[in-house]
Amino acid sequence: MKIVVIGIGNILMRDDGFGVRVVEKLREMNLPVTIYELGTLGLQILNYIEGYDLCIIVDVVKGGGKPGDIYVFDFDDVDFKTKNPISLHDIGLIEALRFCGFNYRIPKIKFVGVEPEVIEFGIGLSKPVENAIPKAIKIVRQIVEEAMMNTPAPEK
Repeated sequence: MKIVVIGIGNILMRDDGFGVRVVEKLREMNLPVTIYELGTLGLQILNYIEGYDLCIIVDVVKGGGKPGDIYVFDFDDVDFKTKNPISLHDIGLIEALRFCGFNYRIPKIKFVGVEPEVIEFGIGLSKPVENAIPKAIKIVRQIVEEAMMNTPAPEK
């Protein structure tokens, strides 16, 4: 199973840097995955996920919860007509995934997101969002472990 983990966000916009900070920590671990920090990439994300079986995107998500709440959901489960949690970068990212999927082999996509407290120019995460990093890392690791355990052995 080929897995890619992508951190999305802008570290110059306070809590928007969450995805970047999580993947920085994940790089320090010995996970059998490819890890990218892609900033606020839109359509170009397709070049980074093609050919993988699973893509885990870490980002901030407006879900209506309290700052620091973690959301985990599959891209396939997002109902674009209702108010499901959506990445703050949904205009570029979500539209790229929805409308360009027919030209690319899109993997299964899972989102791990955090409810932000402060999205404004500045450096540093708010306390609730910073405190959510270990939980997000644990969730990403669990997703990876489950995917690896559920991968059938290659045929001889």
